[in-house]
Amino acid sequence: MPSEEIEIIEQHEPIEAISDFISKVKKSIVCYLDPKDVDLLVQVISANRSKIMSLKSAGSERLKCITEITWENLSQCKDIMKAFELFHAASITGSFLISDNQSYLGFLVSAEGEQKLLRISNKSFVSTQRMLVDILFKNALPANKRITEIGKRTKEEFIETIKSPVRVKSLIQELLQSALFEVSILFSTRNSFLLAEKEGILEQIRSISLHSVKVRILVMHEEQENERVKEIAQKKLKMPELDVQINYLQQLLPTRITTFIVDQAKTLTIEINHDTKDRFEEAIGLSTYSNSESTVFSNASIFESLWVQAELDKQTKARQAYFNLFKGLKLKDELYNRRWSNQSQKDEKSQKVKE
Repeated sequence: MPSEEIEIIEQHEPIEAISDFISKVKKSIVCYLDPKDVDLLVQVISANRSKIMSLKSAGSERLKCITEITWENLSQCKDIMKAFELFHAASITGSFLISDNQSYLGFLVSAEGEQKLLRISNKSFVSTQRMLVDILFKNALPANKRITEIGKRTKEEFIETIKSPVRVKSLIQELLQSALFEVSILFSTRNSFLLAEKEGILEQIRSISLHSVKVRILVMHEEQENERVKEIAQKKLKMPELDVQINYLQQLLPTRITTFIVDQAKTLTIEINHDTKDRFEEAIGLSTYSNSESTVFSNASIFESLWVQAELDKQTKARQAYFNLFKGLKLKDELYNRRWSNQSQKDEKSQKVKE
């Protein structure tokens, strides 16, 4: 390779050197990361948050990282997931970054433990490295599945019954802040949704969605009072930069509850005792908080069934609105008349030609 395509940087501050490398990125960053360098990437993300988040918002596959996710580096990996699409593979050693499929930045460690940086811009070399990393990505485990695996091995299952409204409010905040990739929420009454808005829960949902957490919300549809709910949802949650979906239930549920399901790992179910009350503390009853696999699966299954039903109801309503729009226009009669008229004219012309 020509010497101008290779540069060894001996004296450097790692964060500054990597930040300089990232500052020149236009489209994509791919990281192959030794587990011991995970904390370094977290610091780099913090120092370049504006640049990295602008790249992330431009495309879902522009920021990718692969490392070995362990119990020891789990917290740092969760931070990385807020910016990068993260994957797990065993026995990762060495670290390097590839930007825009054009530039390579590698970490070199001498026998004495001295670290240098290797910068290469040779297209053939960079393409080969990218191809090898893509093979790893294809066979790697998505980070959320790896984290679920680790959680199952280390957690003790629990089911906690909570009477204190203050504890419930605190727990909602903790759960939402801990979310990595998905939150599902069921509001079985209109008023419970309005209370969530009043207590700042919708603001928390908005905040976590800005950090790449997908949120799905089901709200009971009440024909007479639903405009207020839709107005709040439109104002607080229905924005292009937010990954928030809202569906409205047409059917009444047998129980009045609010349910939070976070990352398919934890669930909080809150009984609504007094739905007419306008204070959270007065409206709710007992709550159940659990990470039990069977409990989470049961609540998630109920939510998915209701979500599918809400989607079907929405499609039915859209079809009905479409039919009502064209009802009485007699489009078929008009079409047939036109065709008959055209055919008659053709027959007359044909008869005249024969004569």
